[in-house]
Amino acid sequence: MRTGLIVMALMAFTATVGVKEVAGQNIILDAIMRRILENLRELMRTGNPETGMPILAPYHNPDLFINASFGGLLDFDARFTPMNIIGLDTFVGRLQVDLSTLRFPFEFNFAEISANGFYDANGRLWGLIPIFGIGDFSIRPRNVVATGFATITDNGQGYLMLSDFSISLQIGSLESNIQGMLLGGDLSDLLNAVIQDIVPSVLRNFPDGMTNLLNALIVPIANRFLATRTMEDLMGLLFP
Repeated sequence: MRTGLIVMALMAFTATVGVKEVAGQNIILDAIMRRILENLRELMRTGNPETGMPILAPYHNPDLFINASFGGLLDFDARFTPMNIIGLDTFVGRLQVDLSTLRFPFEFNFAEISANGFYDANGRLWGLIPIFGIGDFSIRPRNVVATGFATITDNGQGYLMLSDFSISLQIGSLESNIQGMLLGGDLSDLLNAVIQDIVPSVLRNFPDGMTNLLNALIVPIANRFLATRTMEDLMGLLFP
């Protein structure tokens, strides 16, 4: 019943958006968005077995493959077995909504995120210089800012889908300990120092690379989850 009332309230707000400003509307919507963020934080920690949503904080993936390209500067494939990420639930964020289109602009700030595991990677720097490695790794980006938007629509069968998604990532600094690069030893140590220096500027100068990588990771997971959910189901998860 409570979920139905929430959906009805959102529909009522939708009817007023673009027609006229309703007194207190933005305050109420901001309060709803803050509540959604806090419920999302808790959902990341517990997961939801009934809907197939995994635990994301901490995140553990026993076998993750990624492919990334950063403006011709760096292209690589990597398999992580496993990939562990700690700190995804420590965000300070802001979530907004355009109710006429169900477009959700967002901004998440993280003081620190840490990742570790085992990797096997091959790539090229400037399309010419081979970059490769295999071994244990740990990285710790600090002052991470993720911004973007997500648009949710009906998939034509009464369920939901993520029809448009964009995210960009910036970091203030990076601490890395990636073992086994370029056969290990002094070359690996040197490359770790280079990575710590250049990665923040690469993300600033070649944002499309990380955007495409995050899209490839997030959109399929989100759409598998949404493909069997209605808006009322989604509100029931966010407002348990």
